[in-house]
Amino acid sequence: MKGLVTGLTVLVLSLIAVLTQTWILLLLELPLLYPLLLSMAFPLLRVDGVKVRREVSRKRVVEGDTVTVTLLIKNDSGRLLFLRILEEIEPPLEVIDGSLRGFFVLKQGEEGKLSYKVSAKRRGHFNLGPTRVEAYDPFLLRREEIFALEPDEIAVLPRILRKYRIAVTSRFTMPRPGEIASKQAGDGGDFLEVREAQEYILRRVNWKATARTRHWMINAFEGERLTSILVILDVSGKRLLGEVIDDFIDELVRVAASIVYSFISAGNNVALLVVGNYRDWIRPGAGKKQLFRLLTSLADVRYLSTKQIIEYEEVFKRISLLISPLGSSVVIISPFAEKEIYDTVSFAESMGYPVTCVAVNPFSIRWTRDQQLHQLLTESWKKGVLKLLSDRRRKLVLVEST
Repeated sequence: MKGLVTGLTVLVLSLIAVLTQTWILLLLELPLLYPLLLSMAFPLLRVDGVKVRREVSRKRVVEGDTVTVTLLIKNDSGRLLFLRILEEIEPPLEVIDGSLRGFFVLKQGEEGKLSYKVSAKRRGHFNLGPTRVEAYDPFLLRREEIFALEPDEIAVLPRILRKYRIAVTSRFTMPRPGEIASKQAGDGGDFLEVREAQEYILRRVNWKATARTRHWMINAFEGERLTSILVILDVSGKRLLGEVIDDFIDELVRVAASIVYSFISAGNNVALLVVGNYRDWIRPGAGKKQLFRLLTSLADVRYLSTKQIIEYEEVFKRISLLISPLGSSVVIISPFAEKEIYDTVSFAESMGYPVTCVAVNPFSIRWTRDQQLHQLLTESWKKGVLKLLSDRRRKLVLVEST
């Protein structure tokens, strides 16, 4: 801008001098022409003369957290430099402290620092950068981009709400202690049968049965084992919710993340299948690494404008046996606003999967902004879900507000 204004000023003075034939005005141009000419003759910095690096406090955060970013720029060119840093960030990341722009005058070997903080309000994967570095001549009349730093990606994971912890049933169990009732004898709390002792355990001896049979008889209890759980997240409901579908999907994902966290914390193998207007699936696994894989996948769940051609039932048929053995537990998280998800429930049960339905209320008070309307819509939704899903074969959990 400074160079442009200087050039235009010289041009205007020259034009006035010619039109008025007042040649003395040309002398006024000399103080402006000298910097312009010297600036054109000044060699700008080569790319290898500057070193830039970006330091990010955390590359994996939870929505609502703050990330601190520091840009360090060092002059290794051997002369005085005038440098400008321009950083870009991907929305919805928002700067809450500091600046994305910085100007530095650096001597040989000197280092400059630019820091800022961004708030990650929405889940997803977002870029910090790219960073552009511009070199200026000493008169600040000419600039040239000399360096570009590639972006760093941060993962903003969905927030976990600790209040969601549900019990599931399963006919498939693994030989490790857990929370799922098993018909095999173990240390559970539910009585299974009286049987002849294979080993003497005093605290389990059934004295009446022992006296009657003249053999050591013990009380056997149901064991509690780990199981494999397939979590199905249904991303649908546009016809019902319209423009607020994206906000509802965020709440739906938080419920899914919280339930996944509770299953992983208990030691179970957990797999994920996303159906609806977005498709994804994660192979089963356990432990902290699997939790991060699941949360990373959930971070990217979106409601896409185009509906997938293959129906839910067909997706379940193709994927379920690959990631979850028959008899293991299936947990379906959905607003249950589309017919396809009800068909998936029936199909899963027909294959032999015990199904738990987690129905999330799509009518939030924040969207209706009317308490009476909110209650009316919620009651209507609840009656419909109870009517269509109430069955002794399955467990139903209603989530009315997150």
